[in-house]
Amino acid sequence: MNLQKLLRLVWQSIRRSKRDFLFSSVGIIIGISTLLFFTSLGTGIKETVLERVFVVRQLEVIKKTYDVGAFQSEGLFGAKKLDDSLIEKLDKVEGVRSVYPKMKLTFPTGAFGGKQLIGKDVRGELVADGLPAELISDEEVDPSLEVVFKDYEAISCKQKSDCPKAYTCGDKGVCVGEPCQARRGEESAACEGAAYCHSERKQCMIPIPVVASPKMLEIYNGSIHTALSGSSGALSKLPKLSKNALVGFEANALFGRSFFLGESAGGQQDVRRIRLVGFSDKAIDLGATFPIGYVKRLNAIHSGREEAGREYHAVVVETESNEVTAAVAQKIEDMGYALSDKFENAQRASLLILLITVIFNLISAIILAVAAVNIMHTFLMLILERRRELGLLRALGATRAQIRMLVLSEATALGLIGGSLGITVGFVATKAVDAIFNSQVQDFPFKPDTLFGFAPWMFLMCLGAALFFCWIGALLPAIRASRIDPAAALTGR
Repeated sequence: MNLQKLLRLVWQSIRRSKRDFLFSSVGIIIGISTLLFFTSLGTGIKETVLERVFVVRQLEVIKKTYDVGAFQSEGLFGAKKLDDSLIEKLDKVEGVRSVYPKMKLTFPTGAFGGKQLIGKDVRGELVADGLPAELISDEEVDPSLEVVFKDYEAISCKQKSDCPKAYTCGDKGVCVGEPCQARRGEESAACEGAAYCHSERKQCMIPIPVVASPKMLEIYNGSIHTALSGSSGALSKLPKLSKNALVGFEANALFGRSFFLGESAGGQQDVRRIRLVGFSDKAIDLGATFPIGYVKRLNAIHSGREEAGREYHAVVVETESNEVTAAVAQKIEDMGYALSDKFENAQRASLLILLITVIFNLISAIILAVAAVNIMHTFLMLILERRRELGLLRALGATRAQIRMLVLSEATALGLIGGSLGITVGFVATKAVDAIFNSQVQDFPFKPDTLFGFAPWMFLMCLGAALFFCWIGALLPAIRASRIDPAAALTGR
């Protein structure tokens, strides 16, 4: 029996018993649609949680500490330092893509500004850390700004043309701001380009470039703005903010003094202008991130300790993939260092999402198993009805293997049709849920544009599951059909 004849017989069987095939396909359609729905839902939630909220591939290495009552201790001999030698060691670990240090400001710092946004200045605490400037890509910084994310106070030079506007080449081979004089409110007009005139130093200075985390914007638009909208104060009129509206925003940072914590141990104070130049996932979650060169110098000056500018507070290790993260984490712990709570939280979230997805997929598998039983019953009934036809085929020379192939081919057709319809129904259901979610659910932090994540393997898996359960259901009827005795079938015995 060639392929063309086989397909013709399958098509005739489906046309003749289309009602039975239709009822048999219902279970397959429901099972496959739920399988696609819950698999894509689990993938979408996992992408949101593990790529935006908890970034699994980024491990934050910190000093190992021990709980001593209500306090934490680094042990009798102190914890291992986080310095450049550690970065070199981590960079050689298998599975590590990149390593970069983070350093926090270790002295009280305040900030005031905001008149451009709300019409008056607001004072508060400034939480900040530093990152290597090369980690912030050009795509994360607004290219239209004159100020980019780099350390302007560490630009080496041989002549004035090597320096930005309003800067000249100093005696130490580093660019320094040109002398200036300006009254209050005229600082920007006194210097060229993006520089301003520092009132105390009497020299032009480019604002310290900072980047912020998009998470901070998500939290403001999703929670803080909603809370402020219900108040009666002036802040209740604040609009939702976008990245484009905030890039270029300037404020003043008061280094060495906090509005709540007092003065720094070093006793020195300085007011510097800072400018938001972009948003980056590598930035501190709540606060501002500076080029790390600024943080090193500021810590050495205002903390009163020279070593404060040499030791890091954390080292971030980015792995090549989520699959190798656990192995890299174990190697880091074997080296005598600890990981921040973010890694454990990410592991818990990943496990919870996996368990929920598995449970729902088991429900889909149960539906498909019931559908397979129904298919078995349908095919057994069809074989009973077509007993004379199958006996005639055997009498005309059809082998038992060809009879089994005929029944399994009918099951294959049922699987392809039912699986395709199930995938279509499941996909349409995801779009409907997304539409309801986006229209009815209010904004909240990290609200995704879609709850679902799709990949080509999901559709292939669903189609394969449909074929598998149809074959399972048709296997016993196919064997029984191949064992029909031609003489008994044709004589009706």
